[in-house]
Amino acid sequence: MAYKMIFSDMDGTLLKTETEISQKNVDKVIQAVNHGTEFVICTGRGVYGVERFLEQLKLMGRSGYVICQNGAAVYDLRDMRLTIQHHFSADVLRPVVETARKMGIAVYLYDDRTFMAEKMTEEVKAYCRVMHADMRILPDGLEYEGNYTKCLLSGPGEKLERLKLEVTPAVGDQLNMFFSGPHYLEFVKKGVSKGKAMEETAAKAHVDLKEVIAIGDSDNDLSMIQKAGLGIAVANAQDHVKAAADFITQGTCQQDAVAEVIDRFIFGK
Repeated sequence: MAYKMIFSDMDGTLLKTETEISQKNVDKVIQAVNHGTEFVICTGRGVYGVERFLEQLKLMGRSGYVICQNGAAVYDLRDMRLTIQHHFSADVLRPVVETARKMGIAVYLYDDRTFMAEKMTEEVKAYCRVMHADMRILPDGLEYEGNYTKCLLSGPGEKLERLKLEVTPAVGDQLNMFFSGPHYLEFVKKGVSKGKAMEETAAKAHVDLKEVIAIGDSDNDLSMIQKAGLGIAVANAQDHVKAAADFITQGTCQQDAVAEVIDRFIFGK
């Protein structure tokens, strides 16, 4: 099979650390793109946390897309124009935010390039440094005048599991929820996922899903791994993600897993 597109998660997959892509991954992505294979970053991050990596990979300004906020926001690489956006209102999210406050779980809200928190904390400061994000403090995030594309809850895993069970009856028919890491529970509009965004962008590129590779490590990557012609889990992926994949890399995200995929399935090495 000649694969025409690669959709890759960032954190825990493409990135070696929160702030670094290995030089080998950079070189292989550039080679693959020059070879004619489209490379699409597919991440839960806001676009501001992706742009410097797009520049490093020489993707900015080319024909193609970047998928952000777990599929809720998709941008055209040629001009970074928002081409797909799925949002929801504060009223829909209210049960989630109010329950999180009662449980002492941090709430972060997103709308395109706007990142919002209800108070300034060391965690918020660290996030903004890593993501290069401008942020807005809203003492009551539910009073935001716009709509949200994503809500992120940060806290102990067992608390997040309890919250998920508690709010599912109230919002389960309106919001998708999934873990992007042991301490992060995310909410997007019902029907939104990385897999759905992958379908939409592959269709825009006139590429059949059979000709698509998807690479990831976490729960929020499952939808694209399951829908792609070749679904790949990196060696450091969660066990249930590995179980759903067609192939598991030998290397972890710290051992050039994406370069390994490109060498094997694009260049046949």
